[in-house]
Amino acid sequence: MFELLLLVIGCYALAALSVHLAFRIWRGRQQSSKHYVLVADVRQKNMEWYVRSLFSFSRRMGKDVRLTIVDRGITDETLAIVERLARGGNEVRVHPEENAPKPENKDSKRSQTSGIDGTQLLWLLQAEGIVSHSDHAVLVDLQNPSDLSKMPF
Repeated sequence: MFELLLLVIGCYALAALSVHLAFRIWRGRQQSSKHYVLVADVRQKNMEWYVRSLFSFSRRMGKDVRLTIVDRGITDETLAIVERLARGGNEVRVHPEENAPKPENKDSKRSQTSGIDGTQLLWLLQAEGIVSHSDHAVLVDLQNPSDLSKMPF
């Protein structure tokens, strides 16, 4: 009877040890965090869906996801959505594309910023310390339908 009890306890300890060992090996192989940079403007209507889907993917896959939204004139409603998600514990940051105050005419702002392409924008964000080289930054222009394929959903 005593030997049977020791056998059960030994099997339990061996199973617990193997689970902990597998977790440590899996965590060691896990990739570093991804940093998504979403470029959004005033015409963006699905921003909340994109951000929620991104963080849902993050929770499902167990990967750390950081998000920076480049502001090319997003609305106050979108800013409120992003702030609410940031308060929920998600790592979300809104970055204005230019340091100048927003002009009244949205078309004039779009014409001022249309000269910056994706590579220049990522370099600018790296120079400002928002995106690091180890973040594996993914730039997604939400107005370009082919860029939506970069999203993990």
